[in-house]
Amino acid sequence: MAKLDIARHLAQWGLRRFTDEESYYAWQRQSLAGERLQFLRQAAEARGAGKDADQTFYDLAASPDVLPVLYSQRYGYYDVLGPAVADALAGAQRVLDVGCGVGILTTWYATRFPQVTFAGIDRSLKSVETAREFAQSHGLENVSFHHCEIPECEIPGSFDAIVATQAIFQSESDPGLPSRHWTTFERDRDVRQQRDLEERTGIGPRLDWLLNVLETSGRFVFFEKAVHLGRRVLFQRALEERGCVPVREPQLLRYSELGEQIEDGPLYVAQRSPAVPAMEFREDVQQDFQQGLYRCRGGRAEFVYAMLPKNDVRSEPVETHFVEQEIDLETGRTGGGLGYVRLMLHGRFSGLLLGTMEWRPLMVELVRHELKQGRESIETRLTRIWPEPESGQPEDSPLYENHSLAAEEVWRRLPDRVVLREQTDEEADGRQRHIEYGRCDGKFHYLYWANTFDQRQIVIMDRERRALLETYYSEAIGER
Repeated sequence: MAKLDIARHLAQWGLRRFTDEESYYAWQRQSLAGERLQFLRQAAEARGAGKDADQTFYDLAASPDVLPVLYSQRYGYYDVLGPAVADALAGAQRVLDVGCGVGILTTWYATRFPQVTFAGIDRSLKSVETAREFAQSHGLENVSFHHCEIPECEIPGSFDAIVATQAIFQSESDPGLPSRHWTTFERDRDVRQQRDLEERTGIGPRLDWLLNVLETSGRFVFFEKAVHLGRRVLFQRALEERGCVPVREPQLLRYSELGEQIEDGPLYVAQRSPAVPAMEFREDVQQDFQQGLYRCRGGRAEFVYAMLPKNDVRSEPVETHFVEQEIDLETGRTGGGLGYVRLMLHGRFSGLLLGTMEWRPLMVELVRHELKQGRESIETRLTRIWPEPESGQPEDSPLYENHSLAAEEVWRRLPDRVVLREQTDEEADGRQRHIEYGRCDGKFHYLYWANTFDQRQIVIMDRERRALLETYYSEAIGER
């Protein structure tokens, strides 16, 4: 029911759902005059120039003609986050929504919980005015909005629940707390470093302000851009230092924005004085096997498949209601400790997945699951596994590529790994970057890149095209 409720609510704001960029941007051009659209784009590009530029952008975003067009880009975000936050607010009586913007979600919470009092605060005066107008026109008497920028402002009263969605981290690009070495994701416990980073990012002063208006037994509901491990650990340790602990497992949320799948969060529910036995914040790497998959389709998939040395090739059975469609599912083992899954719809589609051999059964199950679920078209299902093909020539495709934390596991599992060249740079503050070029079993050559801000990359090529990796290595260490 919540999903239907929020869909109607978003429609009241004029927001529309788009599943691809092309149709959205066509609507954007139709909705905004040329000069107005150009002004919006300039304001968006200037956001990183400072506080005033950021304020200009959000003031413009609150304009009646711009608001539905701009915020429709984030339809999936509101659609998924709104119900998740509402679930965490059950039982609250007085709720503060920090960084409420124009009040899209704040007014929905007020609609969902008419017996609860809500207050929204934001640093954009025009956003606050827009939120007030919406609440008044829709008869929402249990919500108020205030022009306020923490930690410099004052707001009367206290709250038993505080919601902050993407309002505590003001710098989206700050990597957070570095690991102790490029080979690990673990962090040292350095009190001075933690405090310096809290001050630099603004996390510390903002949390202190929020604690002053949170009742002793109250709860926080946070949804920050903390998918990156360094940001997550920094944020969690800042909460720990202030006596806050999770009362449920932090949850990453997944949603779609104009066809792009986004993993965001986590969603935290924390209390200073929990009514349940305290949990602990986890600092380990949290990921699923899909982050380690290399996906290619069409001509790119056919090229990579042809280049791979293949062993242990077998055909896997497939269950699907598409009885008229001839489907082949093949799995095998290739060099570099990798396994593959190849799907063929004769005359219509070809897709290839590569990952470690341990992931091969999971890759097979991933494809089977999409083929037998629901009544969507087979093209729609396969797009969830294989997004639209990348640009560029198939002949330039690596045999495997990964830019997630899973790249480290692939690198560690490379059989018969021989390092041909490597370099580790260390800056004065201890930050490190390591880059390595080598070869492994299967006549493969690889390039591996890692640093103390949890960035990991690996590219694997066949021996015949190893010169591409040699060039990348030389450019990365500054030889060219």
